[in-house]
Amino acid sequence: MTVRLRWQEPLCTALLATTMIGTCPASAAAQPAPGSDGYVHVSPDGTVLGPDPYYPKDGNGGYDVGKYSLALRYAPYSMLLSGRATITATATQDLSRFDLDLRGLTVRSVTVDGVAATFRRAGEHELVITPRTPVAVGRTFTVVVDYDGRPEPIPTARGRVGWLAAYGDSAVATGQPRSAMTWFPVNGTEADKAALQVSVTVQDEFSVLGNGFQVSDVPAGPGRHTVTWSEETALAPSTAMLGIGRWEVERIALPGGRTAVNAYHPCAVDKRQIGGRLPEVLEFLTGKFGDYPQSAAGGLFLDRSLGYTHGAQTRPVYGRTATIADLVYAVAYQWWGAGVSGKMWRDALMPESVARYAVWLWDETKSGADLDRRYREMVAAVRDDPAFWAPKLTDPGKGTEFAPTTKAVLMVHALRRHIGDEAFFQIMAGFPMINPQGNQNWHDFELYVSAMTQRDLGEFNQAWLDGTVRPPDELLFPGT
Repeated sequence: MTVRLRWQEPLCTALLATTMIGTCPASAAAQPAPGSDGYVHVSPDGTVLGPDPYYPKDGNGGYDVGKYSLALRYAPYSMLLSGRATITATATQDLSRFDLDLRGLTVRSVTVDGVAATFRRAGEHELVITPRTPVAVGRTFTVVVDYDGRPEPIPTARGRVGWLAAYGDSAVATGQPRSAMTWFPVNGTEADKAALQVSVTVQDEFSVLGNGFQVSDVPAGPGRHTVTWSEETALAPSTAMLGIGRWEVERIALPGGRTAVNAYHPCAVDKRQIGGRLPEVLEFLTGKFGDYPQSAAGGLFLDRSLGYTHGAQTRPVYGRTATIADLVYAVAYQWWGAGVSGKMWRDALMPESVARYAVWLWDETKSGADLDRRYREMVAAVRDDPAFWAPKLTDPGKGTEFAPTTKAVLMVHALRRHIGDEAFFQIMAGFPMINPQGNQNWHDFELYVSAMTQRDLGEFNQAWLDGTVRPPDELLFPGT
């Protein structure tokens, strides 16, 4: 099978009005007003959904970011980071003030369109900026933030996310949610996707890995060099990554004359046997989900345990215990997760469930696994466990966004059996295709599935997606 790689960002062709991407910009006020602290989500029909209920202070309103350009300097032996973030954005209202999200770190200066702006820190991570002259609605403006310090990661139920550094060794920015704000000022909402360019100056003995493509590697004085990576396809903040270390870099040929870039910590070179199977995994998944939706491919394999695999856009990050299942999941996440993302963090399991189920599909094809038997055995093990069934897939709870992943994967298999393979695989490929680099929630997914199957799936959705108890047997074992 030929791997059809889509190397440029595709145009969004709307198949159904119910699945179109939509977040309505704030309406212009008669007088300039501050942008909201916390991104306010609006449905396509104009219904105001409000801020993310889990992290209401994350993200900000009043503007849309087009691109982040970061110029960083990193000292591995002091673990100090200094940076200049140049942020290009468009105002969606007349702005007298606006916020960015930056956790820790010291801000030294801020300019807006080259003019010094007033700024202050507020709350856990707000950088509040007041430009000397208000920004008019529809205007593209540029913010430059100079900052430095020792970045700190954020603890989560799955492990630490954000900037992870080891003295004199690697520094990696990885994980989700909320990881980006630990190392650069960002509009910290999945709904504001933007291009990302990162230039890092570091000692010659260290390599740099980022999203997208490496565009340059130039000397920066005695014993130092500056490496620049650029991802021009808009990405969600949580899918940004950065790796600074003594990597062993491997380039792998892909069909169509393209090259994937894998990098390994010297103590993780044994993972080449996994990373080297990327072309095979890409070929398999394009057969299930359609053309590869990203501009580049590859991965970063670490020598430390993370507690998760980070499906960073174009360049996932793998921990020490990574297996072929993690590779399949992370590549599938390029369609379901980095490609079509959730709108709020309570939607995290919508793409996550399918990306995880891709591992089942791999096992079914590559090793002849009986997925019905696997499903029945897993259900039997948790059948009488109320705690397993209690979380709502549509609203698992703050801090436990990914905790009910196993229940979510069981749901995907039950859906497959409920609607049949033909409709199921049309949906698996169709939903990301009509929402390239978009944001959708559980409701959008439910509408799409119902439209594609021409069936009322209300009972299934209520039992599996919104239910807090074990589904009834006719929905637990559909098609039997």
